[in-house]
Amino acid sequence: MPSTSTRSTKAKTDKPGETAAPNNASGSGSGLLLRTAVFVGGASVMIVEILGSRILAPTFGTTLHVWSAIITVTLAALAVGYAWGGRIADRRPGLAVLTTVMAIAAGALLISDLMTKPVLSAAYGAGMIGGTFIAATVLFLPTLLLLGMVSPMAVRAAADYQHLGTSVGNLYALSTIGSVAGSLAVSLILIPNLSVHTAIALTAAGLAMVPLWYLITRRKWQSSALLAAAAALSITATSIAGEAADREVFYKGEAYSVTERVPSAYGDLVVSDHQGTRYLFLNGVQQGSLRGSFSGALYAFGLQRLSSLKGAPKSALVWGLGAGVFSRSLAETGTDVTVIEIDPMSEVVARRYFGLPDSVRVIIGDARTETLKLHDRYDVIILDAFSGDSPPFHLLTKEAFVSLRERLAPGGVVVANIVGSSTGPGARVIASVAATMEEVFGPTLAFAPNRKLVGADRADYVSTMFLVAGDVPETPAPFPYPFPENVRQYVDTVWNARVEVSRTAAVVLTDAFAPIEAWSDPAVKAMRY
Repeated sequence: MPSTSTRSTKAKTDKPGETAAPNNASGSGSGLLLRTAVFVGGASVMIVEILGSRILAPTFGTTLHVWSAIITVTLAALAVGYAWGGRIADRRPGLAVLTTVMAIAAGALLISDLMTKPVLSAAYGAGMIGGTFIAATVLFLPTLLLLGMVSPMAVRAAADYQHLGTSVGNLYALSTIGSVAGSLAVSLILIPNLSVHTAIALTAAGLAMVPLWYLITRRKWQSSALLAAAAALSITATSIAGEAADREVFYKGEAYSVTERVPSAYGDLVVSDHQGTRYLFLNGVQQGSLRGSFSGALYAFGLQRLSSLKGAPKSALVWGLGAGVFSRSLAETGTDVTVIEIDPMSEVVARRYFGLPDSVRVIIGDARTETLKLHDRYDVIILDAFSGDSPPFHLLTKEAFVSLRERLAPGGVVVANIVGSSTGPGARVIASVAATMEEVFGPTLAFAPNRKLVGADRADYVSTMFLVAGDVPETPAPFPYPFPENVRQYVDTVWNARVEVSRTAAVVLTDAFAPIEAWSDPAVKAMRY
């Protein structure tokens, strides 16, 4: 049975309005520190979550599975953090433990950045879906769990039992406002202007500033100095390691040195000069290449062959710029080329590093929205827009094709660049896009030149394929574009590489139902490994 003095102490600490003082959160300075901690914690959660998609992209792409894994891990980590944070706060209330948790979260975030490459490499062995969840768990769960502990600890430290609802509501509102600020900061400032490693280092610095502030206001000079030194060294070491890692990009098991890394809202655009060829990578996937004055990627010659079935077109509309090599080849042969590209930095890179001429008109914006603003008709329309691994789903729906049909000149041809196969898991996207094109443009043909050339003429072989609809001639016109001798076989093979695509699993894609990302794992593997 507790002693009289114990009961007396408990009674005093349980009086409404008197718990704030023992928790060191009563003064105006402590109150500001507490609110800052909640705000920074909320912002950091969203920054880590969104940066997580960029960290996973080079290995697992930007598919639906990636976002599902990140969101699932985030929610699970926060749930556990809320529960643990509440229990710890009841045992050790106050700012001391709260700020310690934030310091540990900053360290965990920096450690996860250092672990990124080996974790991603190991996780990929578990498959696209399982590996994505494993990587997200190992890399992000510890930091997010610690950040989840902040809110219940803050509530316990600032609890005013006479106005408990208001106290809790205000803190959670502030945390949410922090999340809003974090989302805006990472999408508008950090990702478009900084490398992922630098963004992580800045986030860790923001987290570390809160416990440093706490130690300074408590005049704990030695601890303050140790924390500041540890944070500075850790952030510097992580930044240096990140910069070293950013000097190379790995593609299909080979390291490519980085010539220029251009931050973009849609992922880092990486220019690499490798063995006489200049490449462009986005989110770990090659977007085009230039060898001398010709494309270094075969698919560009496939697009050339199929877009010139009736001779070099007078006008062409291209959805998706990439490195701009294909559009450049059309323009150099006299075609009036209009490209719609959503990423403004893609145009900068294409003109600066891949020689995209001024004669190519580039419209920055969403392809569907900008197409509705056009009034011209085009002899050829080329669909070559990729968000890293797969085309954005809304560009391949029936509604999207209807808007394109209005821009197709009489006797025109539509050509789509898609990655997949004729049968097997990789056929579902190809078959569905073909079925959707047929609903709008009529009979649609499929061509798979890569599968013949690599000696793997199997219907389930996943590679670049082309879908062609419109006024397709029985016999193609002579190929009008210059090309290097080493691609002659490919150019000659394209028209003869027509294949039949199994329609067993095909669906007509609409804005209401187009789960392309959920079917894209075979394409992601083919494009990366």
